[in-house]
Amino acid sequence: MTEETPEHRPRTPRLSPSQYMRGRRPHLFSDSKKIGQIELEREVLSHHLETLTKQNAEKIFENFAKRLAEKFISPNIRPQTGPTGGGDGKTDAESFPVAKEVSDRWFIADASAGSERRAFAFSAKEDWRDKVQSDVKEIAGTGRDYDRIYFITNQYASSRKSAQVQDKLQETYSIPVTILDRTWLLDCVFDRDSLDIAHETLGVGKKVATPVQGPRDLTRQTELDQLDHAMNDGATYLGQLPILVEDALRAATLARGLERNRYEVDGRFDRAVRLAKDNGLKTHQLLAAYTWAWTSYWWFEDARRLTELYDEVESLAISSQDADDLERLTNLLPLLTNAVDTGMLTKDAANVEKRRESVVAALEVAKSDTSRPNNSLHAHALLLLSRATAIRSSADAAKFDGIWDEFTDVIKQSHGLGTFPFEMIAKVITELGGFAPDSEAFDRLYETLTDAIAERQKEGAAAKLNSKRGYQKLEKGLHYDAIRWFGRAVGLLVKEEYEDELVEALRGCSIAYMQAGLYWAGRNYALAAVTGECRKFKQSGSVEGIDPSIFTHWFECELQLGRVPFALTAHELGANIRNGRSRTDEQKEVAEETRIEQGHRLAAFMIATEFCDLPALTKLPAAVDRLGLLQVSTALLFLLGGDEALRGEDGLPETETPEMIESLFNMMAVAGRDAAFVRPDYLLKDQVQLRSRVLGCGIVVNCRNSLTSIGIGEGVLGALESLLATSLNLTTLPNLDHLDIRFIQSDDAPLTPVLSFIEEKGSTVAVVTHRPRLTYANREEAAEFYGWLAQSVMRIFVTFAVPADPDAWGAAVLGDESGFSRAITFSNVPIMYGVIFGGKEKISIDDWSEDRDKPVTLTRTAAWSPKFPEEKERPGPVKSGKGQAPEGTFDLERKRHTDYRVVSPIDARKWDAAVWRGTFYVCSPGSRMIPILGLMFENAEPAAGIFEAWRERFGDRDGEDSLRLAIVTGVNISNPHAYAVIVGPNMVKIGSASTDIVGFVARRNVMTPTSSRNLDMFLSEYRRIGRFMLAPARMRSETEPPDPIGDLRLEKSNLVVRPAWTIGENDPDSCALDLDDPPIIPIDEANAPVLRVLAQKADFLAKRRKP
Repeated sequence: MTEETPEHRPRTPRLSPSQYMRGRRPHLFSDSKKIGQIELEREVLSHHLETLTKQNAEKIFENFAKRLAEKFISPNIRPQTGPTGGGDGKTDAESFPVAKEVSDRWFIADASAGSERRAFAFSAKEDWRDKVQSDVKEIAGTGRDYDRIYFITNQYASSRKSAQVQDKLQETYSIPVTILDRTWLLDCVFDRDSLDIAHETLGVGKKVATPVQGPRDLTRQTELDQLDHAMNDGATYLGQLPILVEDALRAATLARGLERNRYEVDGRFDRAVRLAKDNGLKTHQLLAAYTWAWTSYWWFEDARRLTELYDEVESLAISSQDADDLERLTNLLPLLTNAVDTGMLTKDAANVEKRRESVVAALEVAKSDTSRPNNSLHAHALLLLSRATAIRSSADAAKFDGIWDEFTDVIKQSHGLGTFPFEMIAKVITELGGFAPDSEAFDRLYETLTDAIAERQKEGAAAKLNSKRGYQKLEKGLHYDAIRWFGRAVGLLVKEEYEDELVEALRGCSIAYMQAGLYWAGRNYALAAVTGECRKFKQSGSVEGIDPSIFTHWFECELQLGRVPFALTAHELGANIRNGRSRTDEQKEVAEETRIEQGHRLAAFMIATEFCDLPALTKLPAAVDRLGLLQVSTALLFLLGGDEALRGEDGLPETETPEMIESLFNMMAVAGRDAAFVRPDYLLKDQVQLRSRVLGCGIVVNCRNSLTSIGIGEGVLGALESLLATSLNLTTLPNLDHLDIRFIQSDDAPLTPVLSFIEEKGSTVAVVTHRPRLTYANREEAAEFYGWLAQSVMRIFVTFAVPADPDAWGAAVLGDESGFSRAITFSNVPIMYGVIFGGKEKISIDDWSEDRDKPVTLTRTAAWSPKFPEEKERPGPVKSGKGQAPEGTFDLERKRHTDYRVVSPIDARKWDAAVWRGTFYVCSPGSRMIPILGLMFENAEPAAGIFEAWRERFGDRDGEDSLRLAIVTGVNISNPHAYAVIVGPNMVKIGSASTDIVGFVARRNVMTPTSSRNLDMFLSEYRRIGRFMLAPARMRSETEPPDPIGDLRLEKSNLVVRPAWTIGENDPDSCALDLDDPPIIPIDEANAPVLRVLAQKADFLAKRRKP
């Protein structure tokens, strides 16, 4: 394969072929820029040629005409001497003989120039007809055996008249005569890029500037000059004809890369094809013709030349049984198809179907020859590619699935086949993934492909393809799929030779995490990419190789997390790099646009600053002004002092009314709300909170306001989010709806942090103890942090949730997705901070201020409140839906972790440990005693923890009715007195957007008494008093009274009591129903709501039983 490996049909038909190729492969085109040229109009040159006659400037004209003749007719011209040209030789110039080996290497249109003897006459006389007759007569009179005479005149000679003169002269002197007039001269100058000749020989035109050669073009030009010099030396390639042809083709591709005029490029390709053909080098001829055809389409957009050259390529390749040769045809066929689609060719001219049939037949022959397994499998792969490109990309995925499945088998069969072109096939499949419909079959193919690459071509190549697929998934909005693919890539790219590829994969995975609502994982990956760029800078000392867009992405991550100091750092570093790289006006423009855009984003973010933070920010306006963030300083001035602060020195004019100013900042606040920015955190307190939501659980990290403590906290949150990123679709059972993680900094802590769990007021708290600074003496010590982090995130995970099927979860996340690799490898944030900050951290707002900064007086006495337009949708209470959920409602692959939350007062681990065995009642009918509803547990300690947590959460009295208790009667037809007690969250009190998914955990216990006396008595007292006490007790036995557990009662005023037959679809109380012992339904309730629920349950269980 050459560097022009095919890209198949472009997926952006609005681009012309050359535009498409230039966009996809700019390195194949010229990187020079023309900043100057010779200015000369055709009419001006025509007039100047006319004046040469009156000026008797025949010598000047002769020099001009001779230069054009050398370039376009015969390079081997020798001028005659004399006062006005001609001399004793009677000619103004004549050609001299050259060896065929030399003339064969010319790329002029007339290849016979080297073997013919030619005479040239140049005339600036007005009467060109008399002059040509006299000159030809004199030349013929010399008796020399000229093969042709060229007469070049500065006058216009009509085609009819010149043809008559030529015929008459040939008839008279038996020598062919060619008359070239002013039209030919003008065409050569203006249409064949010869302005330089006119300028140098005639002194016409104005040379206003010079071209600037790009670095690639400089390399190309140097190599081309060397090749031309070698090819013009007849002794260079003696006995090395194949090398001669290869160099001729290389010279053609270099001229193409330099974007020389088509006349030259075609001439060079023609020379390469001709040399190969004349010397019987069929393989070289095929390659040259193929490359010329490829060039004709992608560079010159000449589909007609493409179809002509296709015939030549086909004649050379179609009879071959080598898949490499046939591959040339499969590369060109899609171009013909595209030419028809875009109107460049007619169907008849392209003749695609007939040509495809010929190629397929030849490939089938090659495929059937299994004695050459590599070639056979290669041909098979080409057949599949041909079938795939013949199908429109807009077709249904099903039309592709058979091809993808067959391709999967090809990839598997390639194992052990050393010369199978695996890289090329992998590249083409990757490109197809960009426009092929998304399908499981293609994903299976892609997964098989990457597994094989890891075995055949080591880890680097596989990782790059995984990254490419990740970006394709990102483009299709499949962020979890993107995380899975990037997760397979990033760990394998941690190598010096893949540093650029690693940064790109980190950026892509970071974007996917952000789209999934996993902001800490996204931010940590962005930080890892920034760290790589900073390492590059430290190694080279130059910003030229640093990508400023990485810092822009880091900036956006910090905005989403709400940390002002880190956002300012990202902006400052990115601005320094952009400014350092700005050499051209375009680069400077991009840097300025980015500065303005980030200023707008920061202002919309910081306009929501809380009033309590403002006293610490009085010097910040001056600091952000130094960063060029005028919009931010303006917003801060407004927050600190209103419109009066803005009217200070050189401030707003009086024409700006308070209403106008208010409107401006309202717009700014709306922009911040629409961007879903959180409240700005200036990190002003000794303790910092970091928040996350993973698998529905709200996690809060409380850490010291130091770079080490914050870094470890960010590392833990990022690793946890990364590990569990793709687990939304893998059933997990929530234990908690929130978890606090407390970081404690201690000089006595070991080098590796320590994680422990404590029970505090009934709630589980994770505690991480660490040193003030983490410095490692060797690699082994550093590795211990990663081991600790891996263990810690797993322990934290199983504290707030557990997989329903741990083996399946482990196989998918830890096995297939390389979950630990993606989670842990880029989560040592303290080390990354060391590289980025280098000991000069700026996490305090005071670090951004200077002594000379003048503080702004805080004159506001209350917070400014923006006036937002009324929202179209406000969060409302969670309601049970009717019927089946709309399609896609629970498509968690399209949801974010922030769209899903678990809301439950149930700590599943404590309830499992406590073992709820029953319900009891204590009441005194007719008295003032508040009745008691007691929950009986086997184990007192975890039961006490349940109630301690509730009292910490709700207080002594659940005034908001957040905890819901329901008594469902008539739950079993076998026992009319049976009832169920359900404890869970009150979903009516939970606000939620319509796009959110809210999960909850409830517990139920079915009581089967022989009568309803106790329940009736309790309900009577509850209705009389209007409230009841919820209390825990330990159950000693079924015959003994329970033992109260501490003074942990919780007052409640609301109790739901309902018959089971009223339970409808999607009702949380449906957990009380048992299909084996269904509820009691009144005779007059033929369409009781519970019937639909029972049918749903039966259908669900039937589906689960199916293999």
